[in-house]
Amino acid sequence: MQFAEIIGHDEIKRKLIQTVLENRVSHAQMFLGPGGSGKLALAIAYAQYINCAGRSETDSCGVCPSCQQIARLAHPDLHFSYPIILKRETRRSKDYITLWREYLAEKHFYPDLVEWTAKMDGEKKQSVIGVDECTEIIHSLSYKSYEGKYKIMIIWMAELIYHAAAPKILKILEEPPEKTLFILLSEKQERIISTILSRTQILKVPQLDDQSLKLILSHRFGYPGDAIQRVLKSSGGNVNRALWMLEEFMNSDFAASEFRDWMLMSFRAEFKELTAFVSKIARTSRAKQKQFLSYGLSLSRNCLLTIYGRNDMLTIVDDEEAAFVGRIAKYLNEKNALEYASLFEEAIRHIDRNANASLVFMDVSLKAAELLNPALSEIKR
Repeated sequence: MQFAEIIGHDEIKRKLIQTVLENRVSHAQMFLGPGGSGKLALAIAYAQYINCAGRSETDSCGVCPSCQQIARLAHPDLHFSYPIILKRETRRSKDYITLWREYLAEKHFYPDLVEWTAKMDGEKKQSVIGVDECTEIIHSLSYKSYEGKYKIMIIWMAELIYHAAAPKILKILEEPPEKTLFILLSEKQERIISTILSRTQILKVPQLDDQSLKLILSHRFGYPGDAIQRVLKSSGGNVNRALWMLEEFMNSDFAASEFRDWMLMSFRAEFKELTAFVSKIARTSRAKQKQFLSYGLSLSRNCLLTIYGRNDMLTIVDDEEAAFVGRIAKYLNEKNALEYASLFEEAIRHIDRNANASLVFMDVSLKAAELLNPALSEIKR
């Protein structure tokens, strides 16, 4: 992968290239940034640039044997470590390497932990970077490099390194063999083990700007411009969140119609129906649950914009949604509208961390009912 293939993050690309040209590549780097940004693509392009036999001052050549192997994620000196579901027969990342390559190609190098876990047939399980994997990291880097170039270990979701496993890699992380580079990728700095964080040089990768996100969704994933415009402001620069929302908008009205039903059941304290709904949504995939909650977050944003009189920035799908936003916005003010939005942000975080979906959705239901005036029972679908 060349830097030119990555949409957005131009300043980060320049910084990475400069470290190579000035011969100041730090042996352990942490790319820290939100989910759905270009961290992994940047790490792979950086690895390709470092080991390129014919690089220029702006990019790798893309045609030398090293570049071609890295483009296929098959270079002998490029290693990946990522969270996996621990089973008797699968204890290391390389046990899933074929699936990993297929998944990255499918997602154009914008992976998501929930989706990746589901790919391993583990939708209701947790994935981690365990003790055996840390042993494998040390083993993989013990060999001499191919053609004397850098050995590079990219660790995706470094915050999921199991605490008992972390001590195994501290020494090699601090004093790696010659021409060895660690690139750790993380979304949550506060969840990274401090002894690992302190041994890395942090590079903060910002969320994607709207223009870059729009180009990625259209050029990489083929979505039409009018659909992209509907989710652009609500996706927070996160490619995966935008894709979940687009899938809902393009393929069904699940989020819109059932979300309204859910809110009405909460407002009316229809606990029998609410319990049945929560049970139903809890049986769906985590990706689907996050799509549903993302719609709620989008609705919250539209309500806030309505309150502030910024109708020019609304992302409304149809007249029915516009009517619903208009009605519900009457019962929100600056204080409870922000609290209402935070309900869905927090719920998405809990689902990301494999929380019990039934408890999460019931909690949102009850808190939403407390925030909103009971007169909202008058709202019609």
